[in-house]
Amino acid sequence: MQPGALEAVRSFRESDFLEFGREYGIDYRFHDRCLSNGSIVQAELNPVIAQGRIDEVVLPSGFRFTESELELFQTYSSASHGHAPLLMVIVLTGEVELSVGALSHKLSAGQALSLQLSPEFALEATQTGGQKLHSLTLAVDPGSAAVGSALTTSMNSILQGIYNRALAWSVPESLLAQLYNCCELNRPDIQRQLLLEGLALQLIAYGLPEAAYQPPSVGPASQRDYQRLEAVRQQLEFEPTREYTLDGLAQQAAMSASSLRSKFRSAYGISVFDYLRRCRLELGRRYLEQGFSVQQAAHRAGYRHATNFSTAFRREFGVSPRAVI
Repeated sequence: MQPGALEAVRSFRESDFLEFGREYGIDYRFHDRCLSNGSIVQAELNPVIAQGRIDEVVLPSGFRFTESELELFQTYSSASHGHAPLLMVIVLTGEVELSVGALSHKLSAGQALSLQLSPEFALEATQTGGQKLHSLTLAVDPGSAAVGSALTTSMNSILQGIYNRALAWSVPESLLAQLYNCCELNRPDIQRQLLLEGLALQLIAYGLPEAAYQPPSVGPASQRDYQRLEAVRQQLEFEPTREYTLDGLAQQAAMSASSLRSKFRSAYGISVFDYLRRCRLELGRRYLEQGFSVQQAAHRAGYRHATNFSTAFRREFGVSPRAVI
């Protein structure tokens, strides 16, 4: 949608979401079809999922704002395999749960999550029915900006230095006040674009504090080593269900197996495969909270045998998996 064009309030049916998913490469899953009053509508074909508006503004600099203000009648989830060197999700009203592999954050009003997205890692979002959800997404793609732009040069420099792919943070009250209805600014296009550019830069300034792109002290490991270790750690966190070997991970990190073993523990205080186990158990716990059985959660989390999952789960969390269901 071009700046200045606003989406009218409308109803969004299941078919609308599926069409949107085909266009943008997003898979949607609709949970038990419960209306906010508790009645079941499973027999209804093509039900109304939400009502409200979704507005998108694409700026010449490469920033893309998407504002969503919806009343959700049913719970649904989405999985996106898109690419963005930086994506920010800001919740103004309501709640949404975002996850990539074992990484999971539940955002409520005034909270935000900054992410780096790669096509190989699906970003999953769950929106619960029976609420009014007002959210704002800022996608940054400096590669689409004009060649030679000072903004593009600065953004590329920042993005190349980001080590942590996800950062949860609270939006300052002063900025929240500016973000409400930011896509509805009733001004000439050029002024509106400049104001939105300013909001985007403020979000980046707050959403990328120094700790997000400066590596911590890692003892003898060099900065280059830390980048390689982070790539391994993120691989384990974002894809914990894959089968890994120490030699394979060491090859990915361009170091020997013994170096990976010692440097990983030095940087994160835990061994490579203990970290993998923790990621799998966190993923399994999330599946249990979503209503999957112990056996289903175990298999989805990468365990071949539910008994091994249950033993590791009790050791890690102090309760049996059945206590979570």
